[in-house]
Amino acid sequence: ICSLGDCRPIQARLQAQNNIQHRSMFFKFITLKNLIYYQNNIISMPRKMKKLFVVSLVILLIFLNISNLAGKNTVKANSPIEDNAFNLKINLMMRLAHIQSISACIIKNNSMVWYHGYGFSNKAFLQRPSKDTMYMIGSISKVITATALMQLYENESYDFDLDDSVSKWLPFDFKNPKYPDVNITFRMLLAHQSSIHDHDHFGTVKYLFQYHHYSYVEEILMPYGEEYHPEYWGDYPPGAGANYSNLGFTLLGYIIEMMTNQSLEQYCQDHIFKPLEMKNTSFYLDNSDKSNLATPYYWVGGLYLRIPKNDFKFYDPCGGLFTTVEDLSHFLIAHLNGGVYDNVSILDNSTLDLMHTVQYPNSSIYQDLLRFGLGWLVWPDSNDEPYQMGHGGDLICYHAKMLVRTSDNVSIIYFYNSGSLPRILPKLLNAIGEAQINNLLFEKADSLIKHH
Repeated sequence: ICSLGDCRPIQARLQAQNNIQHRSMFFKFITLKNLIYYQNNIISMPRKMKKLFVVSLVILLIFLNISNLAGKNTVKANSPIEDNAFNLKINLMMRLAHIQSISACIIKNNSMVWYHGYGFSNKAFLQRPSKDTMYMIGSISKVITATALMQLYENESYDFDLDDSVSKWLPFDFKNPKYPDVNITFRMLLAHQSSIHDHDHFGTVKYLFQYHHYSYVEEILMPYGEEYHPEYWGDYPPGAGANYSNLGFTLLGYIIEMMTNQSLEQYCQDHIFKPLEMKNTSFYLDNSDKSNLATPYYWVGGLYLRIPKNDFKFYDPCGGLFTTVEDLSHFLIAHLNGGVYDNVSILDNSTLDLMHTVQYPNSSIYQDLLRFGLGWLVWPDSNDEPYQMGHGGDLICYHAKMLVRTSDNVSIIYFYNSGSLPRILPKLLNAIGEAQINNLLFEKADSLIKHH
């Protein structure tokens, strides 16, 4: 009738969970955004594959609900049995999503209160991940780039406003060629409102190995450039709509370098990484301890194939950072603690509030499910997820999450080091696995907070 750790009647506990259970069970494991993306592909699956998917999902739902009953109703919180049940669920999600290793932590009260590594960061040597194992964190790099720019914004010697045109700091006049009379501002770039569309810039292979040089954006986005295509720009004026853009943040990295006469790497080392004691963080793979970098794997037909460790050189400002869970936790704590980590300040609290605030309230993506701060993603309060702010990162074989529940500043960070073929079923299972890992880590955080 009641658990050892929580003796409320079952009826009361079910009533407390009503806000989660009012939707179908399926929404507990996959977000509406992913359903929107995958719904047509599920319908078009071959009949045998569709049956396999449905059977697998039913088994998963049954297992998770049985284990939830065991973990919540019969086991004392944070006991070895509960820890084993939690770890079993995480490992199940890893198998479902074809994840080779996870490095994960929970942050509360400006400190890391829990860490665990799962799987193998290097399978050949049976090496387990630790909080100091490096991963590439993809688009979470955008939050670093945004923080660097906002430091310059606070510095009066640079004398610019967020609504100023960025052309002042570039060697060319940067406008949407379809709307040449509309300025593109810092705020627009930071909040994905610039009307830049990424189109096919990842196919521009000639720039891939130009080491950390971002001026290629001129060749892509300006009509006189060799790689220009009209589809790099939206058919609407800057500021009139949202479109998530990697190229926009690459341009911001270029602007930071033009402003400071330093590489983005050197500026961030001097003003973010070293002050926050982020000792294993760099945009440059060559400056990092490669033996400490989780090996990237590609899942194909039940096998994890090792691929070379890579540095997407032109990709740094929007997705090229290497870091650890430990290091990124210092950065996140500073953002949630008025800009301060271990008595060192990197930004004013008022600037951080601005970064965490939706900049264009009437502009969103994914059918009103996601809006943008300055470098941050912001979910509405009605979001069917346990978080309201953060960022994710996805590269070929590296993935990362940094998510914040703003009601009590509980946060989770986790990285993993594997990818799979771009086929609908593996991608859908990965999305389900990720969504459930998010939920599990926040549930773990609640358990830690309640009993400590």
